[in-house]
Amino acid sequence: MKETDTTITEGESNHAIASVGRERAHYIDLVRGICALSIVFIHTCFHSGGSYVPMPMRSISLLLDVPAFFFIAGMTRAYIQKDTILSQLFKLSMIFVLLGLLCNLIDGEVTWASIFRPMFLMGINVSPLFKSVSGSYWFVPVYACTIILGGIIIKYTGGGYIAAIVSLIIFAYVLAFGGLLDFAGLNFLGCSLQKLLFPVASYLFGYWCQQYIIPADIHKRREFAFLLAFVAFIVFRLCYLFEGSSVYNLQINKFPVKLPYIAASCLSMSAIIFFDNNSLRNRFFEHIGRNAIFYYAGQGVSSSCIFFISPYIHLEWGIKLPIMFAINLALAIIFSEALRLLDTVIIAVIRADKKALFHRLLLRCRLLKAEEQDGKKLMTSSNSQHSPMN
Repeated sequence: MKETDTTITEGESNHAIASVGRERAHYIDLVRGICALSIVFIHTCFHSGGSYVPMPMRSISLLLDVPAFFFIAGMTRAYIQKDTILSQLFKLSMIFVLLGLLCNLIDGEVTWASIFRPMFLMGINVSPLFKSVSGSYWFVPVYACTIILGGIIIKYTGGGYIAAIVSLIIFAYVLAFGGLLDFAGLNFLGCSLQKLLFPVASYLFGYWCQQYIIPADIHKRREFAFLLAFVAFIVFRLCYLFEGSSVYNLQINKFPVKLPYIAASCLSMSAIIFFDNNSLRNRFFEHIGRNAIFYYAGQGVSSSCIFFISPYIHLEWGIKLPIMFAINLALAIIFSEALRLLDTVIIAVIRADKKALFHRLLLRCRLLKAEEQDGKKLMTSSNSQHSPMN
């Protein structure tokens, strides 16, 4: 049965249902929805909670972070076996153009930069009132570069050598962690390779797992998940031996991406592989997963709002954090659904205008054809009246 997908993978999911003939990957929607809510929790911890949430709690929140999105995107790409990079990029840019315009309308100042910068994935111009919107935007150009570079690799390798490429990328981070490799000055489409390569590896790894691990026997799949988690844990402990307690601060190992953050992120990927089951259903999470890009955009606004709420709540962090998360989540749902509805209305109007234009053109053609036929009849009648036989 078809279901409309309004996320960045909308075209992919529709092709999956229409051409591949499979049922919808409900588990992918479910996990993507959980990841979207995890971003809301992360930004609650860091944006409003930076002053009161302890560092260990903030680091724990990063265990299910953006790399899981890239991993799931790779799984989706393998599941549908369809390349929809251009449609994804267009959808991504238009949503943030719309978000930038709305933020600037609220602030009372709309500039050409607020339209053209997000349109070409160059950034988003919003006032300091929406600091979480601009703080979250780093994901957008990285995602764009990831699906482009990942798509190129998949296309020109035919899906082969993925495991080798992922291994080489991780090895490069190992060398960089040991000071034997420097990413400085290296970039792809303006995106730093140190920031980009792990998302690309996550994307390709998700593609490879969906191709070879997910379809395997459940016991083999779970053995692989355990092995991945075990290797990630060992790597993290080795990083601790070399760097000390600083490895537990995942935020400083996230920007720029370093080996401890990679190891921690692999734990969430192993969990996604372990629990993969399309019979697991939850309408709430699946709905968010199908509209994940709207929720990523909407949480930027909601996380900006809680900056103004947090100073008025004076409680212990263990009590305050759940309250702030609940507020952030409620606001994120409101803003995200409003943005999704507005996007749906705009698309409907554009499609209606196209349909109306088509009908006007068709009517015009019919009128021209009728006038031409009337002209021919008139000429025939005139010639017959002036004929010598008359």
